[in-house]
Amino acid sequence: MGGKSTLIRQAGAIVILAQMGCYVPAKSCQLTPLTRIFSRLGASDRILAGESTFFVELSETASILRNADSHSLVLLDEFGRGTATFDGTAIASSVLDTLVSKVKCLTLFSTHYHSILDEARGWAGVQLGHMQCLVSEDDDKESESIIFLYKLAEGSCPKSYGFNVAKLAGINSEIISLAKKKADEMNRTAERLKALRKLARISQDIDPVES
Repeated sequence: MGGKSTLIRQAGAIVILAQMGCYVPAKSCQLTPLTRIFSRLGASDRILAGESTFFVELSETASILRNADSHSLVLLDEFGRGTATFDGTAIASSVLDTLVSKVKCLTLFSTHYHSILDEARGWAGVQLGHMQCLVSEDDDKESESIIFLYKLAEGSCPKSYGFNVAKLAGINSEIISLAKKKADEMNRTAERLKALRKLARISQDIDPVES
C-alpha cells in the first residue's frame, strides 16, 4: 500500500537504465557501477516441483548469498513472511546481517518486522527509511483515516498502520476492534519478555561476589 515494493523495483530498473547510458527519472543521479543485480520479490510457489512459497523464497535467497559480492545490488522485499513470525524474523535478520557484514553489497531490504529495525539501527553502513503517510488526528480512533504519500523518508516507521489498511479494505469495525485488543495483549507480552531478557543480560554481566 505504501509503495515500498514499487520503490525497490524502480531502483533496480533505474540502475539498469543508468548503466545502459539511458535517461533516468530523476533530477540528479549518483551512479555506483554494479556487476550484478539480485532480487527476491513477490511470493509464489512451485506446485509441480512440490516447493512451497517459503521454500522458493529461501532457495532464491540462498542463491543470492552464494553469488553476490561487494559490487552487487541485492533487492529483498519482505523476506521471511512465508513462515512463523519468530522463525521469519530470525532468518531475515541473519540474512541481512550477512549481506551487511560479510558480502558488503548495496542492499534494499524491506520488512514489517520492527525487531529487525531495532537491531539494525546500530549497524555500520545501514540507513533506515520508511514510506510516508498522513493519519488524520481524531479523538475517536475508530474514525481515523490514512493517506499514503508514496515518498521515502529517513528513519524507521513510527508505528504500524495495519488496522487503518484493514479499514480501507472494508473489514468489519467489530473485527478491527477485537484485533486491536489482541494486538495490545501481544505487545504487553512482548514488552515483558524484552524486560526479562534485559534483566537476564544484566545479571550475566555482574560478577559473582566471592565470600
